[in-house]
Amino acid sequence: MARIALYGGAFDPPHMAHAFAVTWLLSQVDAVWLVPTGEHAFGKRMVPFAQRVEMLRLSLRHFEPKRVDVCTIESERAGPSLTFDTLSALSTRHPEHTFHWVIGADNLTEAHRWHRFEELVATWRMFVLGRPGHEAALARFERAPWAIIGPTLPDVSSSALRAALAGEGSPEALRWIDPEVATVARPLYDLPGAGLPPVFLVGDGNVARALRVALAAARIPLAGQWARRDGALPARLTGAGIVVLCVTDAAVSGVAARLARETRFEPGTTVLHCAARLGVEVLAPLADRGLHLGSLHPLQSLREPDRAANLLRGAFFGIEGEAEARTVATRLAKAMGGRPVEVPAGGKPAYHAAAVFSGNFAVTLMAGGVALLESLGFDETQARGLLLPLLRGTLANLDAGPAQTALTGPFARGDLGAVRAHIEALADRAPGFLEAYRALARATACWLGWSPARVAGLEAALTQTQIPDSEESPP
Repeated sequence: MARIALYGGAFDPPHMAHAFAVTWLLSQVDAVWLVPTGEHAFGKRMVPFAQRVEMLRLSLRHFEPKRVDVCTIESERAGPSLTFDTLSALSTRHPEHTFHWVIGADNLTEAHRWHRFEELVATWRMFVLGRPGHEAALARFERAPWAIIGPTLPDVSSSALRAALAGEGSPEALRWIDPEVATVARPLYDLPGAGLPPVFLVGDGNVARALRVALAAARIPLAGQWARRDGALPARLTGAGIVVLCVTDAAVSGVAARLARETRFEPGTTVLHCAARLGVEVLAPLADRGLHLGSLHPLQSLREPDRAANLLRGAFFGIEGEAEARTVATRLAKAMGGRPVEVPAGGKPAYHAAAVFSGNFAVTLMAGGVALLESLGFDETQARGLLLPLLRGTLANLDAGPAQTALTGPFARGDLGAVRAHIEALADRAPGFLEAYRALARATACWLGWSPARVAGLEAALTQTQIPDSEESPP
């Protein structure tokens, strides 16, 4: 006679906490059978049974098949899946086995809603697994004769995974799903564009092309697209509930004025522009037209449209404007897999400057490094190959903690001798980047809060003047 743990659940989708539970259960029983819910007893909608079974089998592929299997008995009966009925059927079908049900403490919170719960626990023992936030339910039943208390599962849920897969929740949850399972799961849950009205795009540059691909992937209908080469703007935007201006910053105001003169909109249409540094005020020509005005800026580098559309998934989108426009822009960003963040009114120039500092100038600085290495005989490909791993390491340091802890090199050490050598090398080999180095060196010293004496020493190093030796030692 074998002891079998029956691990029931929707598995919608399965995740690594389920695998954690199976691993522990195997230390207690001879085998674990996972039992996907056929029809939820509380009426919750789920992905079709066959697809949940497919994902579940894929997530269990590393376990020994003789000890871990999927039991599909709950698909054999019509109506809601009831644990008591499942255990009764399996006990009749397999009298040679002893069955124990597996339950999470979160489900114990709703024990009063279970079909024949008291009779169930009087007949079969249960493994009870802890769940964060449900400690009270666990404490209530931990001394019950039918309860075998197991470990507390990691703080992850299928609902959080569904939201992340749909682009509406934190991408951090995706760490808890097997990558191969995620590949199967994503099309099943990635329907975030449902309910959004058709979008009309104005412009045909990199941003417009990337958004067009991303909108198609999110199944958001495209009402049309206009570019300058098309001549006159549409006289009426019939069927377009959202209009997105994907034109240069300098062109936004003029395009808005043309739209105000030449185009009639459906009542309640939302008009968004994608300019990073401009706020809703640039759409002033469209005010008092019964429209909702705002901005939606993807905080990502979008040079190659097909690749850029993938980069939008998980990227931040700067949202600003009128309340209704912010709501629509937030939904649109989430539908494309983005992470909306509201920029305060009047804050777009600072927001844009932050993006230029961290994104654009990083490219300029890499160009300076490449120029110096090219002066030593390296070709451009070799130079980038040498410097990119360093940049990736710096990004990893920034990802791990505050900027102060990420800084390495001569400025972290206060090595002014190195600064002098750099100035000489730049003046000789890459003079076009000399002033950039000086400006960044001064900004770094200010950011680090160097003392006046140390700043004076830095200035002497930057200008190649003499200072006393005592000032050249690290602070």
